[in-house]
Amino acid sequence: MGDDNGRWQRYFLESLARLVAAEVAVGGELRGFAAGRPAPVAPGDTTAEWGFENGFDRRGWVRALELLQSNPTYGESMTTYITQGGTGTAVRLSDLVPAEERVGSLEFDEVHRVVGVDQGVVCFHAISNPVRDEVYGTYLFRGAGERDFSERETQIVQLAFAGVAPLIGGPLARIAEPSPADLAPRVRAVLRCMLEGDGDKAIASRLGISVHTVNQYTKAIYQHFGVNGRAELLARWIRRGWRARYAWAE
Repeated sequence: MGDDNGRWQRYFLESLARLVAAEVAVGGELRGFAAGRPAPVAPGDTTAEWGFENGFDRRGWVRALELLQSNPTYGESMTTYITQGGTGTAVRLSDLVPAEERVGSLEFDEVHRVVGVDQGVVCFHAISNPVRDEVYGTYLFRGAGERDFSERETQIVQLAFAGVAPLIGGPLARIAEPSPADLAPRVRAVLRCMLEGDGDKAIASRLGISVHTVNQYTKAIYQHFGVNGRAELLARWIRRGWRARYAWAE
């Protein structure tokens, strides 16, 4: 799934949430984190999410994204996490901000309460070149009234991020990278043939299309990924680790 940033992120968040019995998970890439001005790395929809379909109100999460854009320091939990230098560690919300202080705060009233959650774990980990101050992170929540996360569950989250974060930008696509999933099905079929070493004539024969059509699809592929030719395109997948299967092609 590494070629498709949306797909691998959702799979990671869902798997991690189920592992630690979280009911909602949201995650994404931020820049300006250590500087205390976190903002999305890429414009538009820069987050992955899981669990809102289980009876939680997504409007609270939409509000969180709005607040982050207008006031990066609105969230006391994230601000405290940053000031404590917690990057690379997983911390429970209850250890960042006491329950009596969360109630009545902007973060609680307009985000957590609306979503329908209370207890949570937060973890952010540096990605790419740390000098660029970019991180990948997540909030995992349980519904209001549920038990807090245990120390063991918190450590599981931390270990998961320690394993996944170094892969982002390599085997795992970053949020701003173009995804093969955004190509039309027939164009994806040509891309798959190219990655498997087929030339234009072989692709045409394999897919039952003309060489001219293959050439047109090939140009669309190059334009989509911002490369100048097959060598650059293949180099992109060398960085991915030459997976034998492609989730976007299935």
